Amino acid sequence: MPQSLKLSDCPPRTSLFDLLTSPGLNMTPRAEKEPITRPSERARGRVLLIAEDKQVHFVEGISSRGIDVFGVSKGAAAMVSLTRTRPDVVIAHASTSGLRIRELAKMLAQSDDGIPLVLTGSEPSTVDLRRAAMVEGAFDYFALPDELDLLIERTQQLVLLRQKIDRLRSDADLDSLTGLANRRRFRVALAREVERWRRYRVPCALMMLDIDHLKSVNDKFGHPVGDMVIRQIAQTLKEVSRDNDTAARLGGEEFALLLAGIDLQRAATAAERLRAVLSGKHVEGVGTVTVSIGVAACPENATSERLLYSASDGALYVSKNAGRDRVSVAPPLQEKLPGV
Repeated sequence: MPQSLKLSDCPPRTSLFDLLTSPGLNMTPRAEKEPITRPSERARGRVLLIAEDKQVHFVEGISSRGIDVFGVSKGAAAMVSLTRTRPDVVIAHASTSGLRIRELAKMLAQSDDGIPLVLTGSEPSTVDLRRAAMVEGAFDYFALPDELDLLIERTQQLVLLRQKIDRLRSDADLDSLTGLANRRRFRVALAREVERWRRYRVPCALMMLDIDHLKSVNDKFGHPVGDMVIRQIAQTLKEVSRDNDTAARLGGEEFALLLAGIDLQRAATAAERLRAVLSGKHVEGVGTVTVSIGVAACPENATSERLLYSASDGALYVSKNAGRDRVSVAPPLQEKLPGV
């Protein structure tokens, strides 16, 4: 902190968190989330507001720009709310109880989304104070209520920038033929779900799917018809997937469906239903197209993303070698697959 920066009634301090908060506030309260505006479609943009009061004027101003606001009144609750609200920007009042600015800024910067943090406070927005905010990892600092209009403009600017980045990232992570996640995005999702099991013991399952005899379809009817088959399979995967699942095309006729929070037994049942649905669909000009499916789960069959992928892929080849149009389940850890 620059030596020239002085605040009334405050002893010398070394970090922005110390500068703008009182001692004795580093508590860990239970998480509490308060929706300030009515949630809407994701396209509107989202702001997570961390403040002990409701900041009515800010909420009204930013909501009028078509942006939803979610609020928490304790610093520790912010960590929980981040995953629930998936904000584009985080606005934090620096004196909020339990708020650790440097820890929050570091977590936001290291997240996959790189969510920007903007600080607010009652102290005048001097150059030194804004610099101190940036040193802590925030994008900027605004004094309230004096700089409310500037805060609203800056928040909207950051939301629009984040949405543009999200669109570009989405285009880069999607398969161009089907609109499903591509291999790169699938790998990120797989690593995330396995990490959730390691940390919180939340299970996950992976289905690997292969379209049976697609080469014959291409040879007989041409690749445009083969592409139509691929798109129809992809559309069905989209329809059966939940918001927290990941449906991906890994290349050619191979697909994956990553199921969050699902154990092996439920995944095997879902796979059989999916196989029946796909085999019951009629493809115009082709007829019936079937799929082979392999299923594995964490932790029943694997405890790392590499082993989970390998177990599911191995089960897929059991289905293919056994005649196709069927579901095979990977064996428990340490056991061998039959016929592989």
